[in-house]
Amino acid sequence: MPLVFEKLSDKIREGLVQLGIAKPTLTQEKAFEPIYSGKDVLLVAPTASGKTEAVLLPVFDMLLKQQENEGIQILYITPLRALNRDLERRLKFWSNWLGFSVQIRHGDTSSSLKRLQIKKPPLMLITTPETLQAILVLEDMRKHLSKVRWVIIDEIHELACSKRGSQLTVGLERLQRISSKKFQRIGLSATVGNPHEIASSISRNVAEVLMVDEDKSYKYMLDYPQVVDEDYDLANDFNITPEAASRLRRIISLVENHSSTLIFVQGRGQAESLGHNLRRITPSIEVHHGSLSKEQRYLAEDEFKKCRLKGIVCTSTLQLGIDIGNVDLCIQYLSPRQVSTLIQRVGRAGHSLSKRSEGVLISAYGEDALESLIISEMAVRREIEKIDLHIKPLDVLAHQIVGLALEEDFMPIEDAFKVVVKAFPFLNIELEEFLEVVDFLEDQRLVLLKEDKLMKTKKSKKYYYENLGMINDERRYPFIDLASERVIGTVGDEFWTLRARPGLNVIMKGMVWKILRIDDERGVIFALPSNDPLGALPGWDGELIPVSKEVAEKMGDVRERIWKEISSHSSNKKAFAAVADSIEVSEEVFKVIGEEIEAHVRAGFPIPTKKRILLEAYDKYLIIHGCFGDKLAKTLGCVFDSILSEHDLIYSWWNDAYRILIEVPRTLSKMDLENIEKWLFHLEDDELEERLLDFIESRFPFGYRMKFIAERFGAIKKGKTLNSEQISNLYYRFKDTPIYKETLREVYQEKIDTESARELMKEISSGKVEIVKKLTKTPSTLAMNILKVHLELSELTIPSALIENQLNEMKKSIGAKTIQLCCINCGDWSLKTKIRLIDEKPSCEKCGSGLLAILNPRIDPTEFLKIVKKYQNDEKISPEMTSLLAYERKTADLVLLYGKKAIIALSVHGIGPITAFKILSKMHKEERDFYSDLLESKIQYIKTRPFWKDDENKMVL
Repeated sequence: MPLVFEKLSDKIREGLVQLGIAKPTLTQEKAFEPIYSGKDVLLVAPTASGKTEAVLLPVFDMLLKQQENEGIQILYITPLRALNRDLERRLKFWSNWLGFSVQIRHGDTSSSLKRLQIKKPPLMLITTPETLQAILVLEDMRKHLSKVRWVIIDEIHELACSKRGSQLTVGLERLQRISSKKFQRIGLSATVGNPHEIASSISRNVAEVLMVDEDKSYKYMLDYPQVVDEDYDLANDFNITPEAASRLRRIISLVENHSSTLIFVQGRGQAESLGHNLRRITPSIEVHHGSLSKEQRYLAEDEFKKCRLKGIVCTSTLQLGIDIGNVDLCIQYLSPRQVSTLIQRVGRAGHSLSKRSEGVLISAYGEDALESLIISEMAVRREIEKIDLHIKPLDVLAHQIVGLALEEDFMPIEDAFKVVVKAFPFLNIELEEFLEVVDFLEDQRLVLLKEDKLMKTKKSKKYYYENLGMINDERRYPFIDLASERVIGTVGDEFWTLRARPGLNVIMKGMVWKILRIDDERGVIFALPSNDPLGALPGWDGELIPVSKEVAEKMGDVRERIWKEISSHSSNKKAFAAVADSIEVSEEVFKVIGEEIEAHVRAGFPIPTKKRILLEAYDKYLIIHGCFGDKLAKTLGCVFDSILSEHDLIYSWWNDAYRILIEVPRTLSKMDLENIEKWLFHLEDDELEERLLDFIESRFPFGYRMKFIAERFGAIKKGKTLNSEQISNLYYRFKDTPIYKETLREVYQEKIDTESARELMKEISSGKVEIVKKLTKTPSTLAMNILKVHLELSELTIPSALIENQLNEMKKSIGAKTIQLCCINCGDWSLKTKIRLIDEKPSCEKCGSGLLAILNPRIDPTEFLKIVKKYQNDEKISPEMTSLLAYERKTADLVLLYGKKAIIALSVHGIGPITAFKILSKMHKEERDFYSDLLESKIQYIKTRPFWKDDENKMVL
């Protein structure tokens, strides 16, 4: 047996033999000694490196050798209940083999088991941070917790980035206060960018950081699916673009060629829309995200584990180590946006050291592909983003103060303060700040402070248990299958208030449901499955994962490098050699990235970098390009809004990681751009911070955030739905209180990057960052990446370099459309076929006439031909049918005169017989000119349609 295993007791070594484990992993070899030494440890090692055993085997060994085995000896904390269940299942062997009990305790644990744990506690308790908070105030459980010798925190990165982590750090100090001995603290993680800071957050001592680089193989493959003929058919059937259809086809191909695939997406809405379309092609794919019911998620996990499903479309819910069986491929649909996210997701495939983890990243456009490429390369180099820890979160502090009051009556306030300041987030809190929160809680009658002693009140316990969780507690409304009365999922306040109505089609669990009834009193929605493939999406909560400033800056550097190679006529392979040397990239990915960059520069625009900002004025829009990252871009947007509002030069604005898009009331001039540069980019620190605060307090969704923080302070009732006026009033109600201060701190922590904004202004003033200004009649290709997301722009606003491609796509798309022809000469023949299959001069197969009407697909051809016969026989028909025949006669006349070209023209959205005749009567020398006129007419229709009342296009297909 290897030397490291020789340190283990005979019983454990025999157990390893039983399990067939002959040798330790590198992680286990490196971790055993520090664990045995009793030091606090943070262990960072790849997925499937045996981290759990690396910690538990020496801990179990020490547990067996020690004399005292009363109470709870080992506390194992994970961020998810599902992880608790998996761990308990995995530890059954060791529990039985070594003869000690391992149990879980969380919100789903039965009352009988909870009572049993009080009478006879397990030696190892697996729990969540919230449940630890719950049992810390139970006198009987505190007695058992006082025996804890080891605390192990799994997936610590998942907790450290949120207030759950802050809550846990204080919880550990409260635990240490009641413990008879100092316990050992051990953190586990696969992805941490700032390990020493994370280690400090769990240990007040100097924790040892073990960074283990196992020989774990990852393979990242980037793909940009090309559109083929069959994609146009699918696009028409599903009412999506051919490009989206090509991505669906590629995903289905990958799923069918692997036994088990996880398809990760950026959010819940995307999971539903993608899952819905994939399930229309194959039923062997399910959807998994946080708004689905627990039962639906468990069912999907179980079916996947039993190989009854070949794929799951999921969000971060399956990103952590929940046991769902073997996964042999991970697909990332669109950019993962963060390095740590990509590593964790791809790490789910080949979940062992001996198996390679394979991930395919499917991109939708050039910028998305380049971002995926850069993040993949950073993942290979283990350049992981730093985790921002919450420092002095006052709502967490309020909850912990009440917890301390519940633990011990008449606790000296100084003792309570000493417990709190031992926790990393509150190391630098002043006594005055602490007492301000205590005073506020006393005003709420949640604690009493008498003669410098902290005491509980009648309201303390209820408040404490209602606020165990630090996640925003937005009210969720059950979405119920009326037939089975099962809860399918939930929707949030926004969807319930603004969108939910009987008759609405909604996509949920990858299926379309029709809302039948809304029960306002009970707060539930009843629905049944619908056959209508067009469904609205629920108003899913949450935002996209933010792109870091580091990734954004690399985007600028890499774009500039690629352009340098392209301009010197290098091959794609050479142009990308410096940025894609560790991953597998398809030629199509190189091409789409290169084309986007080339089109941007050839149109006269410079590439935005960390040293160059581009101000692009197009029509009534100002696009500010830079390598900002999401937080800096949002910060600048807030400041710019405050300034431009004073000059009446802004309607609204949006941002992504690379641009700020501002809608202005008029077309900008060269002088406007000069003034805008002067106003926006030469700010002193004081003005920048004043502008930022002004915007956040007045126009940021400040009150909405304040609602949840006020709930966690016990100042307003939890889960109550507030209207916009009530939310706005929260600002005035809580101004200058700890609630206001915490709301501001949270906004600055999670959404704002003031430091980078100050630094940028200084670099602009010193000339280190240049600002280039461009007036343009056509937006740049990089500007289109934000314009097409937030604005309804027509096809012809795209840069001229891409118009040719757009016309070709339009031609293919029209060719894939299904058309229905009826002969109105004989009234005995109809045909349903693809436009590309129609003859240049189509004719009736019965009578040979070319008088063929183009029928709306909603009209039954059999019924229509009956009407034709009635008309021919001079039988009476209704005015509506007379109008229909008149319209269809116009389409038939055009087909008789112009053949297939008439069918093509009339198939375009917004083109009726009169417009079609105007286009068809032109003498087009080139086919391109014909399609260009069709596209221009379509755009004109889209722009002017809202102002029409009744027109010749009423029957348009």
